[in-house]
Amino acid sequence: ASILVDAGSGSSLNFEKSGANFNDLQAILLSHLHVDHSAALPVYVKAGYFTQRDSDLLVFGPNRGGRFPSTEEFVAALFSGKSASAYPYLSDNFDQPNGDEFRILPFSIDPGTTIWHRNLTDQIKLSAIAVQHGSIPALAWRVDIASCSVTFSGDFNASTGHLEQLAKNTDLLVAHNAIPEDAGEIANYLHATPSKIARVVEKSLTKRLLLSHFMNRTSQVKELTQKQIRNHYRGEIILAQDLMLIPLQ
Repeated sequence: ASILVDAGSGSSLNFEKSGANFNDLQAILLSHLHVDHSAALPVYVKAGYFTQRDSDLLVFGPNRGGRFPSTEEFVAALFSGKSASAYPYLSDNFDQPNGDEFRILPFSIDPGTTIWHRNLTDQIKLSAIAVQHGSIPALAWRVDIASCSVTFSGDFNASTGHLEQLAKNTDLLVAHNAIPEDAGEIANYLHATPSKIARVVEKSLTKRLLLSHFMNRTSQVKELTQKQIRNHYRGEIILAQDLMLIPLQ
């Protein structure tokens, strides 16, 4: 478990069920700071206390915008030793660079219309680009490991064309299916409909599509969603399930 993308409620339970080891985790990539994508971050940090982890944990996420703090401000608000922080008792993982605990190191990313890159190791490269999720600062992420790549849309409305750039020729695109085709104006401002997801996949030459982030309004119409996507995309469509493993080669 080298990379964790988003840290929503319940993810830490399935992280443990999957057999993943917290000590192997090199980075957490946050697509945005809505609570359903970030609420479990303190759970991972607290759980790290019970391991022998001695390496820092990197957390990458969006810069500040609107009513949302930057990722650095968000992490500081959770873990700094200041009395106003949410979990000052975990401040050793944030404020003590020479202490005995591993540190959580946040980085705020603001790539705009260009693709941001960082080589995490000789084998792992991280890439990100801004996507529109209403007025919320949001990122799509791509992880290249050796010759394999996985791209994560995060929540997006497909209005910018940025995801197509990031996902070019990716082995697997994990796209959020949060709204149905007939969703209203506000939902379309926040999320991409099935036909818009299909056009992203088609333009990016994605090899396989994994639909995830189902909500009540989409979980009941998965068969219809696939038919709508098939109007534009003939490749493999996978419906995400908890604890699913997907070989890339």
